[in-house]
Amino acid sequence: MKYLLTILSGVLLGLPFYNTNLFFLAWIGLVPFLWALQKQHKRESFFLGWLMGIAFFGIGGNWIIYPLFDFSGLPTIVSVFIFTLAIFILAIFLGLFAVLSKSLEIKFSLSYILLVPISWTAIEFLRTRLSFGYLFGFLGYSQSFIPELIQLAEYGGVYLITFIIVLVNTILFLAIKERKFYYLLIGIAIISLVFYQGQLRLSETDTKGEELSVGLIQPGIPQQIKMNPDYQDLIVDRLLELSNHEIKENNPDLLIWPETAILRTYDETKKIPFDFVEETPLFFGGFIRDGRGSLNSSFLSNSNKDIVARYSKNKLVPFGEYTPFAKIIPDVIVENLNNLVPGQEKKEFVFNKVSWVSPICSEILNSSFVRKLDPGSDLLITISNEAWFGKSNLPLQMLQATIFRTIEYNLPVIKVGNTGFSGVIDNQGRILTKTELFEPTSKSFNLTVPERKLTIYYQYGNLFGLVTLIFVLLLTGVIGIEKFKAIKEK
Repeated sequence: MKYLLTILSGVLLGLPFYNTNLFFLAWIGLVPFLWALQKQHKRESFFLGWLMGIAFFGIGGNWIIYPLFDFSGLPTIVSVFIFTLAIFILAIFLGLFAVLSKSLEIKFSLSYILLVPISWTAIEFLRTRLSFGYLFGFLGYSQSFIPELIQLAEYGGVYLITFIIVLVNTILFLAIKERKFYYLLIGIAIISLVFYQGQLRLSETDTKGEELSVGLIQPGIPQQIKMNPDYQDLIVDRLLELSNHEIKENNPDLLIWPETAILRTYDETKKIPFDFVEETPLFFGGFIRDGRGSLNSSFLSNSNKDIVARYSKNKLVPFGEYTPFAKIIPDVIVENLNNLVPGQEKKEFVFNKVSWVSPICSEILNSSFVRKLDPGSDLLITISNEAWFGKSNLPLQMLQATIFRTIEYNLPVIKVGNTGFSGVIDNQGRILTKTELFEPTSKSFNLTVPERKLTIYYQYGNLFGLVTLIFVLLLTGVIGIEKFKAIKEK
């Protein structure tokens, strides 16, 4: 029974990352696992947590298999092995959560109400540093499409929302275990207060600033076609067709193309080779070369087709954009991977009195990096190419994380992808307009940029997550010291 309860928790917690309509499962999904964890010794606790992690990451991270099957060139059995190994490794973090909770409970007799949410949040924060760039599956993200429930992220980021979700789970577990009805009322009260605070924040009126009309161009090119040299003219034609249609219909101030819109290298000293029906500035993704190699970049060109500014991606995706530990990885794997070099500078773009920074694709997942990149801009523009992952749940999870950036930093985000989702999100996490997955389309939006007020999160970063980690490290340090003394005395 304990194994069934454990797997059930992993499934319940993972489903909101596959279908956002199931967001409510996150508030109850941990309860079966906490029930199964009762009266277990440490070793069994770790195994149960690891088992829950396999189910959780197996559902939320199933998109990992798509590029392995379609683009790695590896035999199917090897791709399945790599996917399974990745899920098993990620699941270790939930195993650590379980054994940590059990160890602290035994040693310090701490209340579950305090112990469980702090332990989970600490491990989640630790995972951002040690999971090799897998910045998905944070419980707080499960609530991204319910703006009223995530406004507190402006104080503690996604970790604060995660803490509250796990806190409610723990209270509901205690209500069942101890048969105390008032625990249930407390859990409902916490959710109600969070929702009420969110409503108050959403009702606030921001001071309006500059206006920017943007044309979002989503070409919807499958990756197999995008990588084929024989189809490059087709790709260019589709981008120009969508762009010219948007110019004729809505005449936006700025066109935005996705990451690596065309697989080519640009020269900053030369004009861009695109012909629009009218002279229109363009923000787009592509490659540039320096003495080290190729860089994944975003460019801003003016109405004269001159490139006036450029940013190159600083944080590359391991195994997707570069090969870590290349000397010890088999050549058959390395030769099928990209080997880009990272950019080394931060860049703020300015256009029509509106400024922005441009985290490229996966960089939007790294909130700490976005904070370093942002000098106090008016908005974010993030471009991506999610076609590598087909019609999986990866684009959905990218959007979930992007929504949190708007609230954490109190600024709107314009997101443009090759296959979707593309759209505009306001500074309170509300989606103003959005395209559909794999839908070739152009869409204009007149964005009124609000006057920005710096959030607590922007000023202090991941302080909440760091505090939870320090807290559990201090407690585990006490346990370690006492064990060391006991061994020494023997």
